[in-house]
Order: sequence, then C-alpha cells, then structure tokens
Amino acid sequence: MGSLLIKNQNDPVTTSSFHGRDDSVFPNHKTPTSSENRNIPEYISGYVDGEGCFTVTFNRKPKALLGWEFRHSFSVSQNEDRRQVLDLIQKYFRCGFIRRDWSDKTVKFEVRDHKDLMGKIIPHFEKFPLISDKHNDFILFKKICEIVESRNHLDKVGFKNVIALAYKMNGSGKRKRSKEEMIGFFEDKDIV
Repeated sequence: MGSLLIKNQNDPVTTSSFHGRDDSVFPNHKTPTSSENRNIPEYISGYVDGEGCFTVTFNRKPKALLGWEFRHSFSVSQNEDRRQVLDLIQKYFRCGFIRRDWSDKTVKFEVRDHKDLMGKIIPHFEKFPLISDKHNDFILFKKICEIVESRNHLDKVGFKNVIALAYKMNGSGKRKRSKEEMIGFFEDKDIV
C-alpha cells in the first residue's frame, strides 16, 4: 500500500488512508439531485452489488513463513467523473483510500487493513446484505477474514483453506495460477 501511494502522490485522485477525519458519519444524506433524505447504508450496499469486489490475491514471497503471502481486500470502482460516490463511501466507512487503477482507467476505493475489514466492512454487509450473487463472495470473504483473525492462515492447513475459499470467489475473475497449482505447492513442500 505504501509504495502505491508514494508512487502516485502527485496524482490528485489518490488519497492517503483515512485516519479518522472529524467528518460526521451520516445515516441519511441529501444528494444534489434530491431533496429527499437517502438511506446511505442501503445505497452503499446496492452500489457495491454492482461495482464492488471482495478479493484475495496470492503472491510468491520466499521470505514469508510459508513462501507465499496473500492480500484480502474490499474495493469499489467507478469512473473518475463519478468519484463523488467513492468519497461518500470512504466517508461512511471512515477507512480505506482512493486510488487510480491504471489497468482499467477507473478510480477505486479500497480497504486492505484487516482490522477495518473485520470492524467496519463485514459488520456493514451483515446488517445491509447484498442481494446479488456477490453475497456469496462476501460470505467466503468473511470466512477468510475469520481465518486470518484466528491466525490459522499461518500454518499449511489454514493457508490451504484460504486458497480453497478464495478460488470459489469471483467466478468471472482471472488468476495467474490454478487452485491445484497453489495447493500443490503446499503438498510438495515439507512445511508445517
């Protein structure tokens, strides 16, 4: 995260991590196009149903305990001209950061911090559930976060469980390695 933000520090879109700014959290919000109050938490869940993603990525890291590391994150994408929605989401959750995604020319609100995922993101989607198949991704993501919370991801069995759950998520997504290749790495090695 740090290198990404440093690399793009002159980019007017990229923000630093949210550090408890003194903005009030709002259950209802008047929009520029409406005089009616809106239910922001429900709006956010609906928005995430269309534009959000719960994801887990894996990277080879020889110095890591098991030779691999993974990153679990929640993100919401939008075109830059509609970035106000991401600002609203960041203000509501009071965490995360906004950055450019050069690969698809969008702007992303992203939360990677495990404490924020467990304390803010997961409770929100438990209270205001998603209604699309993305809800299934959320359930799997929550299980992965619980494995991390219990620190079971630090052994071979727990890490393999994370792999198995992650490869059930985001069916339309692409991965560099197959699930079998990832799990095979742990089968072939003498790792505790």
